[in-house]
Amino acid sequence: MADMFADFSNYLRRYKPRTLGGRIFILMMVGGLIIATLSAMASYYVIERGERISRAYTLGFTLRELVRIAENPEFEADIVSIAARDGMTLKLLPPDDLGTLLLFSRPAQHIAMPARLADTGWPTSVKVHFLRGRLSAEQREIIEAAENPSLFFAELSREIARLGLQAQIEIMMPSGKRILVSHGELWSSYSSPSLVFLVFLLGVVAVLVVFATLADLLAGPFKNLTRAIIDHGDEVDGPPVEERGPTEARSMAAAYNDLRERISRMLGDRTRMLAAISHDLRTPSTRLRLRAEFIENDELRETILRDLDEMDGLLNDALDFLGDWIQKEEERTVDFVSVLEAICDDYADLGRPVTFAGPQPLQFSSVQTVFGSGDEMHSFDGKRSIRLSCRPGTLKRAFTNLIENALKYGHRARVSLEATADTVLVTIRDEGPGIPVEHQDKVFLPFYRVEGSRARSTGGSGLGLSIVKTVIDAHDGRIELRNMPGKGLEVLISLPRRV
Repeated sequence: MADMFADFSNYLRRYKPRTLGGRIFILMMVGGLIIATLSAMASYYVIERGERISRAYTLGFTLRELVRIAENPEFEADIVSIAARDGMTLKLLPPDDLGTLLLFSRPAQHIAMPARLADTGWPTSVKVHFLRGRLSAEQREIIEAAENPSLFFAELSREIARLGLQAQIEIMMPSGKRILVSHGELWSSYSSPSLVFLVFLLGVVAVLVVFATLADLLAGPFKNLTRAIIDHGDEVDGPPVEERGPTEARSMAAAYNDLRERISRMLGDRTRMLAAISHDLRTPSTRLRLRAEFIENDELRETILRDLDEMDGLLNDALDFLGDWIQKEEERTVDFVSVLEAICDDYADLGRPVTFAGPQPLQFSSVQTVFGSGDEMHSFDGKRSIRLSCRPGTLKRAFTNLIENALKYGHRARVSLEATADTVLVTIRDEGPGIPVEHQDKVFLPFYRVEGSRARSTGGSGLGLSIVKTVIDAHDGRIELRNMPGKGLEVLISLPRRV
């Protein structure tokens, strides 16, 4: 059975449109045909119900004639066959015969006869037996307002047909003869308009739900491509995106995979070129450093060595910024408080003005019980530990750059750490002149420098903050600069707390 289903699916797949436009067209056509079919069925019901009501109204005139001739003994034998011509079933019953009405367990509904219609041939009683339901007060008012016997029976027949319920009409003649009339088609159970409308509405909703699901499946390849770009957009060595779906989705996935492959080759070539440049530049730099040691002029020797150190620093910063050293480090869970505190302690051991304020201890209040009072604040003793999944080596480099900047331009660095259930917040403050607001978004650009105290004469490659931004972005974090009142720059780094 499974093989037959698979063969049938493969057979249908050969005729499935390959393009997105073709598949959307097929969905629109099938959905339109189904909704059109449902609409046609509902329209047929409305038309057919209108015809039933019209036929029932006409049937009332025939019923009036049958009642008129029922008292004539000459037509008593033929009255049943006369009624059958219009689809009615008519029975002449003696006054004491109630067995025929046992089918209808509900009490009969009396129809009041207008006094102005009373004559010698008018029935003494008209009752309607329903298997379920009853005529409403509005319907009875229409029937009882008839101007003549023919209209009376026409309105009665029409309103019974309008209800769509199985019914029988019992007519008591002045002679005591009882006539029981039924119609298997017009006075029978029939779907109400509200039920048909509800079924039509449910059918349309079901069709829309099914086709919305199919449309979502049709968009699946595009969603997968979008998810792959969001999740692995900065990874060129990840697995390729699956090429499936309509022609447009396959083409986009193939183009994306090809682009990643070309970027991967380009980055590989760049890495090899940087490695070659690093090797070729470090060799003459080392020779120059050795030759500088033989210079007898101390001032000239120190100047040359400082230039060589600056050149090596520029080279290292450029290689770090252009390399993929961030992605090469694996993530691991560490005590982030200890990592940040170790960086600050290293500076403090060297006599540099760097302070660290760890996270505040967790606090909680006691609960009011029958044994004692509540609302007393308590806190955990000892250093608070904050576990964080990260690349600790790259984060050390980023925070080292920020502290170096604070010391170079602000003469002091005050580092504080706080954490919530979802975020780790690090704040670094200095006492420097700050950065103008119009430059705060641009200082993260490579080689961008701000005039004034942060000029080229103070040293640096112009890549420190760019490296920091790259590291923070790689951890899905955010970095923000803010000038403090008075003087000083405040750097706020927020990292998502992933464990």
